Amino acid sequence: MNMNISVSFRGRSGKAWDFQRVPKDAAWARSPGAVIFAAPDSFGWRIIRVMELTGRPHDLQPIWALAEAERYGATAVFLALEFDARERKCMVADIEEGFSPVCLNPREVPEAKESQRVPAATGLAA
Repeated sequence: MNMNISVSFRGRSGKAWDFQRVPKDAAWARSPGAVIFAAPDSFGWRIIRVMELTGRPHDLQPIWALAEAERYGATAVFLALEFDARERKCMVADIEEGFSPVCLNPREVPEAKESQRVPAATGLAA
C-alpha cells in the first residue's frame, strides 16, 4: 500500500487540487483541510465522499463519514491541508461538482413553498 503519495483531483472548475494519501488510522481527522474517501477503480479512484475538516481535535464527524464511506467500498483516505475555511469550502464544492461522489455532504434545503408541500394523509386505515 503506497502511503504519502501525491494525487491531484480536478474539480468542475478544472483546477487541480493536490492531496496526499494517508493511512486510515493516522490523525488526519484533526487536520484542517479537505479529505477524500475513495475506492480503487479501473480508471484510478472512485470518489465515495468529500468532506471539509475543521481541525477541531474532538470532532467525530470525519470518523462517522469514513465509516459511511467504507460501507460503499472506500479503502483510501486522501488529505489536503488547508487552513483557510473559505478555500476549504471551495475545494470541497468544486470536487463534489466535478466528480459526483457516491455520498454527498448534507446541504441546507430551502423551505418548500406552501403550494409545493404535499398534504398529509388523513383517514388512512391501519
